[in-house]
Amino acid sequence: MKRPLVIIFNFLLLTLPTLVWAAEGLEVPEGLEKKVDLTKLSGINHFFAKWYNDNLWVYALLVTALMGVMGMLIALVTDIILKNIGMEVSKIEHHE
Repeated sequence: MKRPLVIIFNFLLLTLPTLVWAAEGLEVPEGLEKKVDLTKLSGINHFFAKWYNDNLWVYALLVTALMGVMGMLIALVTDIILKNIGMEVSKIEHHE
Protein backbone atom coordinates (compact mmCIF):
# COMPACT_ATOMS: atom_id res chain seq x y z
CA MET A 1 0.00 0.00 0.00
CA LYS A 2 2.88 2.31 0.72
CA ARG A 3 4.46 1.95 -2.72
CA PRO A 4 1.49 3.33 -4.77
CA LEU A 5 1.25 6.32 -2.43
CA VAL A 6 4.95 7.06 -2.90
CA ILE A 7 4.57 6.83 -6.68
CA ILE A 8 1.58 9.21 -6.65
CA PHE A 9 3.39 11.64 -4.34
CA ASN A 10 6.47 11.67 -6.57
CA PHE A 11 4.32 12.19 -9.66
CA LEU A 12 2.70 15.23 -8.02
CA LEU A 13 6.08 16.62 -7.01
CA LEU A 14 7.25 16.35 -10.61
CA THR A 15 4.16 17.72 -12.33
CA LEU A 16 3.01 20.58 -10.09
CA PRO A 17 6.01 22.87 -10.74
CA THR A 18 5.58 22.26 -14.47
CA LEU A 19 1.91 23.20 -14.32
CA VAL A 20 2.69 26.37 -12.36
CA TRP A 21 5.40 27.33 -14.82
CA ALA A 22 3.07 26.70 -17.78
CA ALA A 23 0.32 28.83 -16.24
CA GLU A 24 2.63 31.77 -15.59
CA GLY A 25 1.90 33.56 -18.85
CA LEU A 26 -1.87 33.22 -18.62
CA GLU A 27 -4.04 36.27 -18.07
CA VAL A 28 -6.11 36.43 -14.89
CA PRO A 29 -9.86 36.51 -15.63
CA GLU A 30 -11.82 39.53 -14.45
CA GLY A 31 -13.88 37.47 -12.01
CA LEU A 32 -10.78 36.51 -10.02
CA GLU A 33 -9.59 40.09 -9.64
CA LYS A 34 -12.71 41.23 -7.78
CA LYS A 35 -12.33 41.93 -4.08
CA VAL A 36 -15.06 41.98 -1.46
CA ASP A 37 -15.56 45.30 0.37
CA LEU A 38 -14.85 44.60 4.05
CA THR A 39 -15.99 47.94 5.51
CA LYS A 40 -19.64 46.96 6.09
CA LEU A 41 -19.03 43.34 7.11
CA SER A 42 -18.70 41.88 10.59
CA GLY A 43 -18.50 38.50 12.24
CA ILE A 44 -18.45 35.36 10.11
CA ASN A 45 -19.08 37.30 6.90
CA HIS A 46 -15.93 39.36 7.51
CA PHE A 47 -13.96 36.17 8.25
CA PHE A 48 -14.88 34.49 4.96
CA ALA A 49 -14.57 37.68 2.90
CA LYS A 50 -11.08 38.33 4.29
CA TRP A 51 -9.96 34.79 3.36
CA TYR A 52 -11.52 35.26 -0.09
CA ASN A 53 -9.60 38.50 -0.62
CA ASP A 54 -6.29 37.30 0.80
CA ASN A 55 -5.92 33.78 -0.58
CA LEU A 56 -8.48 32.20 -2.88
CA TRP A 57 -6.97 28.69 -2.55
CA VAL A 58 -7.20 28.71 1.26
CA TYR A 59 -10.77 30.01 0.95
CA ALA A 60 -11.65 27.17 -1.42
CA LEU A 61 -10.15 24.55 0.92
CA LEU A 62 -11.88 26.08 3.94
CA VAL A 63 -15.27 26.17 2.24
CA THR A 64 -14.86 22.60 0.94
CA ALA A 65 -14.00 21.29 4.42
CA LEU A 66 -16.88 23.24 5.93
CA MET A 67 -19.30 21.78 3.38
CA GLY A 68 -18.17 18.26 4.31
CA VAL A 69 -18.65 18.94 8.02
CA MET A 70 -22.09 20.46 7.43
CA GLY A 71 -23.09 17.43 5.33
CA MET A 72 -22.07 15.09 8.12
CA LEU A 73 -24.02 17.16 10.67
CA ILE A 74 -27.15 17.13 8.48
CA ALA A 75 -26.85 13.34 8.09
CA LEU A 76 -26.40 12.88 11.85
CA VAL A 77 -29.43 15.04 12.70
CA THR A 78 -31.50 13.21 10.07
CA ASP A 79 -30.51 9.83 11.54
CA ILE A 80 -31.49 11.01 15.04
CA ILE A 81 -34.87 12.30 13.83
CA LEU A 82 -35.60 9.09 11.93
CA LYS A 83 -34.60 6.98 14.92
CA ASN A 84 -36.94 9.01 17.16
CA ILE A 85 -39.92 8.44 14.86
CA GLY A 86 -39.26 4.71 14.81
CA MET A 87 -37.30 4.05 11.64
CA GLU A 88 -34.10 2.03 11.83
CA VAL A 89 -32.15 3.40 8.87
CA SER A 90 -29.16 1.13 9.45
CA LYS A 91 -31.30 -2.02 9.19
CA ILE A 92 -33.13 -1.42 5.93
CA GLU A 93 -33.13 -4.58 3.81
CA HIS A 94 -32.83 -4.30 0.07
CA HIS A 95 -34.59 -6.90 -2.04
CA GLU A 96 -33.59 -7.35 -5.64
